Amino acid sequence: MRSVAFRATLVGMGANFALFVLKATATGLSDSLTIYSETLNSLADLIGAVAILICVRWAWKHPDESHPFGHRRAEPVAGLLVAIFTGILGFEVCRTAVINLLTAAVPERIGPYPIAALCVTAVAKTAMAIFFAQRARQLHSPAFRATAVDCRNDVLVAAVGLIAVVLAHYELRMLDNLAALLVGGYILYAGHSVGMENIDYLMGRAPDSALLADIRRAAEAVAGIREIDEIRAHYVGTFVQVELTARVDGQLSTTESHLLAEAARDAVEMLPLVNRAFVHIEPARG
Repeated sequence: MRSVAFRATLVGMGANFALFVLKATATGLSDSLTIYSETLNSLADLIGAVAILICVRWAWKHPDESHPFGHRRAEPVAGLLVAIFTGILGFEVCRTAVINLLTAAVPERIGPYPIAALCVTAVAKTAMAIFFAQRARQLHSPAFRATAVDCRNDVLVAAVGLIAVVLAHYELRMLDNLAALLVGGYILYAGHSVGMENIDYLMGRAPDSALLADIRRAAEAVAGIREIDEIRAHYVGTFVQVELTARVDGQLSTTESHLLAEAARDAVEMLPLVNRAFVHIEPARG
């Protein structure tokens, strides 16, 4: 799994680097604020890909003496740093667009380069959205899931930017500033969404009710478990740690009860998102 995640991250980093170079070149050949804001968007994506590459290498390290439960918190830490940087870029784009709108500043030249760059972006981001959605399902990775959503949104933003740039090319140049403001707003929104999700992971948010139900069913399916009482679970990085109470026949020996606890633990830890389960044994009621 680690090698799959590493290769997927390299693919994303290479694609984002190519798009950044393409848009930066178009920015140098045009006065379009829309393509400038798209260049900053690609820069944020590239930095995010580098951060994910670092955290994949770190987060998949085996537990050691100083981190006995693993290094899974590395992924949301990287995600939070990316969110902060993305927010700064989004603010800068919005600030520039608003100033241009207030001062009625319009680009002197648009040219065909932003149009070509945005067309390539829309096609590339569509392919990347499909690729990362598949990897997110395979690896149960919130980082790849967020990347897939970001790529899908980038397609929509590129399409809007393309329409605005085409119209601006035909003298409706104020639309370039409006499109840049839209892209800047999207960058801010994306940074906020990614930041809040990763804060939840770092703060140990409880998983959703569907996963809690899966945990209960997995433990109750173990022969000899009479009942599952309290289940408490929280995220440790991007994986879940579980603590539950299982009730068994009170006449069982300590060894037999211990074996049931281990069986319940193993059953729960078979769930893809569960990293570690702790099972407490209590005698059955009545």
